[in-house]
Amino acid sequence: MNLTDRWIWITGASSGLGLALAKELLKQGNRLIVTARSREKLEHLSGISPDNVWIVVSDISNSQSAEDLKHKLAQITPIIDTVILNAGNCEYIDIDHFDMDSVERVTQVNYLGFARCVYAALPLLLKSEKQPHLVGISSASAYFGLPRAEAYGASKAALSYFLDSLRVDLHHKGVVVSTVYPGFVDTPLTRKNDFPMPGIVSTEKAVKIILYGMMKMRNQISFPFLLVIFLKFLKLIPYSWSTRLVQGMVRQNAGNTDIGSRAT
Repeated sequence: MNLTDRWIWITGASSGLGLALAKELLKQGNRLIVTARSREKLEHLSGISPDNVWIVVSDISNSQSAEDLKHKLAQITPIIDTVILNAGNCEYIDIDHFDMDSVERVTQVNYLGFARCVYAALPLLLKSEKQPHLVGISSASAYFGLPRAEAYGASKAALSYFLDSLRVDLHHKGVVVSTVYPGFVDTPLTRKNDFPMPGIVSTEKAVKIILYGMMKMRNQISFPFLLVIFLKFLKLIPYSWSTRLVQGMVRQNAGNTDIGSRAT
C-alpha cells in the first residue's frame, strides 16, 4: 500500500506515538485530520503544514462524542482513506485498594472511546477508493494478564477482539484492518513509569515498524520481538506455570509489582 496522498485521521495526535506518526505521514504528502482533547497541543502540527492539517478537538471518553465526531469529520471530507486510532489511557490497579473508577476511566477511552471513533469514521472509510485501512493501537499487554494491568490490559484485549471481529465483517468490503501490539515505547507517558520496561523502543523506531506494517497491509503489527514472543509463550503453557513465572519476575524487581503495560 502506498502511504502518500491519502486522507488520514489520527486520534491521540497531540503527543507521543500519535504525534510522531502524524509528523511522518505529513512528510509523506498526506492530508491529516488530527484529534485530541486539547486544540493547543495540536496547533504544532497545523504549523508544520497549514494546508494539510485539520484539527478536530474531542474527548472520546464522552458518550456524546460519537455523533459529534461523525458530524465534524463529514464536514471536512467526504472520504477517509486511513484511520489510525491511537488515543489511549493507562492507569494501574492497586489490588489492596481496588479503584472501580479507574477501571471505568480506562475503559471509557481505550475501548468505548475506540468504538465511538470507529462509528464516526466507518461511513467515510467505506467510501475510499484507495484501499481503505483501519489501524488500531492495542498493546502487547493484551496477550497475557500482567500485574496491575487489570484495567489497561483488559481494555486493550477488548479492543483487539473488537478489531478481529471488524476484520471479518469488513473483509468483503475491501477494508484492511490492522491491530498494532506495541510493547514499551519511549513516550511522555511511559517516562512516568517507575518500573523496568523490558525491550523499550524509541518513538522513531516504533513509527518505522508501524508504517512498514501498514504498507505491507499486515493484520497484526507487534514489537519488540522478544517481549511479544515471551508473552505469547506464557499464553501457551499451563496457567499454573505462567502464573508462577510472572510472580517470580515481579519478586525479582525489588518488591516492585509493576512489569506492566504501555500507555498510548
